[in-house]
Amino acid sequence: MSNTQKPKANESDWKKVASCLYRYKGQTYYALLKIRGKQVKQSLETSDREMANRKLRELRGKLEKTDPALARRTLAEHRALFEALLTGAPSTIESHKHHIRQLVERWPSDCPTIISKITKTHISKWLKLFSDQDLEASSINKRITSLRKFFDMAADDRVITEDGSPMLGIKYNKVADPIRLTPSEEQFRALVNDIRSQKTNGHGCNDSADFVELAGTLGLGQAELSGIRRQDIDLKTNQIQLFRRKSKQQFTIPIFPDARPIIERRMANMEDSPDARLLPQDNCKKALEGSCRRLNFPHFEPRSLRRFHITRSLRAGIDAPTVGAWQGHKDGGKLVLEVYQAEVNDSHSQRMAAMLGAKPDNVVEMPSQCSAG
Repeated sequence: MSNTQKPKANESDWKKVASCLYRYKGQTYYALLKIRGKQVKQSLETSDREMANRKLRELRGKLEKTDPALARRTLAEHRALFEALLTGAPSTIESHKHHIRQLVERWPSDCPTIISKITKTHISKWLKLFSDQDLEASSINKRITSLRKFFDMAADDRVITEDGSPMLGIKYNKVADPIRLTPSEEQFRALVNDIRSQKTNGHGCNDSADFVELAGTLGLGQAELSGIRRQDIDLKTNQIQLFRRKSKQQFTIPIFPDARPIIERRMANMEDSPDARLLPQDNCKKALEGSCRRLNFPHFEPRSLRRFHITRSLRAGIDAPTVGAWQGHKDGGKLVLEVYQAEVNDSHSQRMAAMLGAKPDNVVEMPSQCSAG
């Protein structure tokens, strides 16, 4: 049987030029290192001695910070470990899984799949697949976030170093300011009345109308609103205790005047159990969508109802830190100011303009010195 193995290079082809540094056939330099009992032989991809010395130092530093046994871990292998350790909201987990599945399945064929060999250039090439499809900047940014988490875990596992992540230098795309549709007071009331008049509503017209009206008068998202139980409501102190799943934070809001009659009516018809839900459904998407269509209104989303509450509060002169606290924010109103700056400025401008109005009847103008003289 013929020997199919490649002939070994002659010893004379290799020349040791320094500790851990070899030169092959008088050309390319190679590193030969022993890290934690494992021998590593790697081309330094240069025939320049000074460059070889620098690359050798860099390689040694990198190997000392990583685990040589994991140096060959691939994207697919890391994906399985990554998915098994994901935590967070189900929607967030599913989003990360989707993006990493695309990373593995749509990885460019001419790019290395071994994580330690992947560079920023390879990541940029993969991201270009989506920008070429005219995917929105926000969607591409979500993929970048998933990739950061993916390669951060690789650094934690010592597959790569923290400063060797291919995500270094990858920047988020600039997202255009979104068009935030917010109903006016008249539109909000029209939506509630229209939904309440729909006797064939699947959830019950009053349940759906109450959901929409409470979303606008309490300023809550669908998750917080659907999670309210009897035990969370204190009519004596006029407060509702809430829990935001996304941030896992508890916060308290007042029962605002417009919302109190609805809450009292619903509580009178609820079960006595502390866990009894204030509202039977989890969202108002279909009811709101149908009402917008019937009234020929813009497509207001459920989050538009929260914006209605915030905008209404700011126009009434309520300060941003208070409005932010009602939203469960811990930043002293910073986010509200950033997102609703135009409303804050307009409200302030209107109040200042009112100061130039007619003087009260009990104010008597004193004659000026000029007219007296």
